[in-house]
Amino acid sequence: MQFEIRESGRSLWSWALVNETAETVLESRRSFPSRAQATAAALAFSQLVARAGRSLSGGPRQIGFL
Repeated sequence: MQFEIRESGRSLWSWALVNETAETVLESRRSFPSRAQATAAALAFSQLVARAGRSLSGGPRQIGFL
C-alpha cells in the first residue's frame, strides 16, 4: 500500500491510501491548504497506524490500577 497526495480542487489537497491495484482503501476526511500539509498529515496517520500495530499483543489490555 502507499499514500497518494491528491489535489481536490481550488488549491486544496488531501491524501489517500491505495492498495496494489490502485484501489482507494482510505481517504482523509479533510482537505489541506497545501500539498506539504497533506503530506505531513499522511505521514502522521501512518505513524499512528504503525504504533497501533506495535501495540497489538493478542491479549486483553489491563485497565485500572494495579
